[in-house]
Amino acid sequence: MNESVADLPSIRARYTAVVKGDLELIAKERERIRTDIAALQDQLRLLDDGQAWLEGLQNNMQPLPGAGTGADGVQKENAAAEAVSGGGEAGKEPVPSTAASPRTASGTPTLRDLIVDELRGRDRPCSAQDVATALGRAHPGRRIKEPTMRNALESMVSQRRVQRVKRGSRVFYQVAGVNAAAMG
Repeated sequence: MNESVADLPSIRARYTAVVKGDLELIAKERERIRTDIAALQDQLRLLDDGQAWLEGLQNNMQPLPGAGTGADGVQKENAAAEAVSGGGEAGKEPVPSTAASPRTASGTPTLRDLIVDELRGRDRPCSAQDVATALGRAHPGRRIKEPTMRNALESMVSQRRVQRVKRGSRVFYQVAGVNAAAMG
């Protein structure tokens, strides 16, 4: 029995070494997994940014009603742009919509629908930054940046869904058909 008591310190030393080694392995594995998670989160962030950018681009690429293809379609498009480039003055009637508002595949409203709803809810014209800020607060899950907003608004001006009102060097927008005298 004296022999087994003598082996006790060496058994403890071996178990201590094994436990220490296992703890080190666990710590290394946890760090590796944390690194993998951080890399995946970065990839997810990039994908989210890319998706938001592409959705904004898609919203801005809606075809003009009645725009054809080829040289004749380009002439019609240029004529429509020239007719509207004056800024959507008061008194011009908006082009009536022939279809229900488009929605994305998930059933959520498009950026253009959100813009029109926001502009309708205001009693006076507002800037692209104002609309982007309001929509950003109302829809925190959507990334809405001012340049995308400005592009969407200008596209909607060419479709006569929105009017552009200039005041000095500043540009404001309102739903088409609203009296520009509301600018005050």
